[in-house]
Amino acid sequence: MQTASRQPSTDNGWTAASSSNVPKYFPASEEKWLRSCLDEPDGPLFVVIDRDHDQVIGFGGYELSEFYHLGTLVFGLVRADCHGQGVGRLLLGYRLRHMARRKLRPRYVTVDTHAHTAGFFQRCGFEEISRWPGGYRSGRDRVDLRIELTDEALARWDE
Repeated sequence: MQTASRQPSTDNGWTAASSSNVPKYFPASEEKWLRSCLDEPDGPLFVVIDRDHDQVIGFGGYELSEFYHLGTLVFGLVRADCHGQGVGRLLLGYRLRHMARRKLRPRYVTVDTHAHTAGFFQRCGFEEISRWPGGYRSGRDRVDLRIELTDEALARWDE
């Protein structure tokens, strides 16, 4: 597997990775929003590529605030048949380390996600800060989580 910064200029599995998570992890109503984020990201976008098949098996990005000590993870996902293989953890760690090297290093990193994926972030050191029943327009619950981006927190990604 390879993690790299890359634009979705050719499909190479972007659509398959996204669609494989519908409807269990993402409702179909969010696919249009996701595609717009990929076409015009507000920050760095990273992909995980299966080198053997030159296929995208995961992707995600982040945004940094110019006014707050805050980074926000956006649209991270892993192709459904690759869940549980460490791809999500690899992508998350890569994004956190990338943010930590930026001139505007954030103190906190937040993510909003569906209730069924919040546990992944909690196992990776994030703490739940709020839960909104029906918080997404799709009707799914929204969970907000954060992690303090300390050197100690980053060390867990080097283990």
